[in-house]
Amino acid sequence: MKRILILILLVFNIFLAEAQTEGITYQAVLVDNNPDEIPGVDVPANSLANQPLSVRFSILNVAENTEYQEIHSTETDAYGTINLVIGRGEVTSNSQGAFDQINWDGPKNLRVEIDLEAGTNFTEFSFQELTYIPYVRHRNIIADGDANVMGNTVLGGPTDILDRLTVRDTSEFLNKVTIRTTPQQTDQTNYESYPLQLESGFHGMAIRLNQINPGRNINYMSFWDGNGNAIGRVEGFRAFTDISGNFLLQFIKDSAFGDDDVENQNDEDVLEAPPLPSAFQQYLNNDYGLNYFLEYTDLLYTSFQFGVNLAPCIATASVAGDCDDAVWAGVDIVVQGLQLGAFIWYNEANKGVAFESGGADYAEWLKKYNINEKFAYGDVVGVKAGQISKSFIDAEKFMVISKDPIVSGAMPQESKKDMFKQVAFIGQVPVKVIGQVNKGDYILPSGNMDGMGIAVRPENMRVNDYRRIIGVAWDEYHGNDLFSYINVAVGINSNDLVKEIEKMQILINSMQSAITEMNPNYKPIFFETGTTSFTSKYRNTSKSKPMRQLVMEKYGLDKALTPSEALQKLNYIMGENDEKSVGFSFSELPYLKEMIKNPSPENIQKFNDEYAILMKGIDNIMRSIN
Repeated sequence: MKRILILILLVFNIFLAEAQTEGITYQAVLVDNNPDEIPGVDVPANSLANQPLSVRFSILNVAENTEYQEIHSTETDAYGTINLVIGRGEVTSNSQGAFDQINWDGPKNLRVEIDLEAGTNFTEFSFQELTYIPYVRHRNIIADGDANVMGNTVLGGPTDILDRLTVRDTSEFLNKVTIRTTPQQTDQTNYESYPLQLESGFHGMAIRLNQINPGRNINYMSFWDGNGNAIGRVEGFRAFTDISGNFLLQFIKDSAFGDDDVENQNDEDVLEAPPLPSAFQQYLNNDYGLNYFLEYTDLLYTSFQFGVNLAPCIATASVAGDCDDAVWAGVDIVVQGLQLGAFIWYNEANKGVAFESGGADYAEWLKKYNINEKFAYGDVVGVKAGQISKSFIDAEKFMVISKDPIVSGAMPQESKKDMFKQVAFIGQVPVKVIGQVNKGDYILPSGNMDGMGIAVRPENMRVNDYRRIIGVAWDEYHGNDLFSYINVAVGINSNDLVKEIEKMQILINSMQSAITEMNPNYKPIFFETGTTSFTSKYRNTSKSKPMRQLVMEKYGLDKALTPSEALQKLNYIMGENDEKSVGFSFSELPYLKEMIKNPSPENIQKFNDEYAILMKGIDNIMRSIN
């Protein structure tokens, strides 16, 4: 009996299963057009029920070259139906790659072959064009016009959308996406001017980087101009997570010269410093890493001094007074260790982003006193009740029109922008200044209501000039032009009246001295000045106790303690810190705790030998840096 298999139903369906397995559903009913005949009975076609079979699917390109092929071993159900998923079969050696690697860009054909003899005698069952991309994970797709995707979409390769992409459900891009548009609108206030538009009922855009602690070298967003020049970025605010004392200790130790190396040199000062490895150069290019290194080397140096001073103190069984240097060095280790721990904790605990740009000032939009008045960057303006004008002679404050603010606050409505102008509040800004300028000069308004400034030396300032200060010149000009643009620091000169106040205090003190000579019963109250302190009660400036003294008072350290008692105190302080600290542990300093607990000559010698090597390493590193 010869069986002819007829396809009753064929269904293709794009789907993404819960397990994120991609594929094409395929369904068919198989019947036998030549069933067993019963004499005298007209038998219709029968379905092939419970029939084992193999099905081979081949996806071919327009040249009919096989790009993907797989085989399914299956069985029809009681109604002769098979339900398969193209993409879940056994991939054959004829495939150019896996199913999820098919490049769907271009026409594709599907060949279906069926075998009822255990996969050894395949017969072509159907051959037809795939008129729709049957795959949710699109790769290397270029949409010349509108692209509409109706279901969950995962774009897994470089994707160029040359017009409008509409996705009706969740979409995921697994590689680079480039959006190229020819803008129909250029107005920055027009929503349709922007090629990337995010619309949401609540939040907007979220950016997550795979870096656990992105630092300054990791950018969340960067900006370029049309010439390919980087003009700004939003970058991380954390340094390297691999910073550790153990790393630095090993690096410093590896950087030390051996004794043989030193003996072979006529002058140790001319030893050529070893090159710094790239891993350590990252520390030097980062504020956190560099300061960590410098703080840590200071701590190692203090520890070295502690060991050097402790050795003779213990060896001679000296009284406490003879061991002052050792005790002080021990206290300094505690002070520096506490500061280093706080430094590490702060840097590790604080994270965020930083905006970096060529702009150099913070500005705000201030309202014009006269809406028709024209302003240009660098113009000096007076401010009255939040309004600006070049014509103000007496103003609450004199400021300058910003050029390229890095941040601009109080943005008005677009329709009212002509009524406002950006004014620099703090930072660096160019100012139009008449005549010669020296660095450090005060910049004042010219007084001619012309938007110009003038430069005045600090020693030539008058009392009434201080309230007219715009800023301090950080540039100089000695040419012949009538005016020049001078880089001026604005918003940071809050201590400028100190000198004038000190002059008045000196004068008042002098007057009180004269009154005292005429009237011995007069009790003067003298003012402190920069050079004079009249009584022991007053000091030139307010100050706190040194950290060394605060530590000694807090923990009961006293010069009267014996060396043994002082070491016990130091051991207790370091242990207490190590239990609480999350940034630094005194236990990581080589042999320190061991020597403090048991200051034997052997332990002290082992400590001093170790730190002598570390001092060599630090010296070599410093010469490499410098």
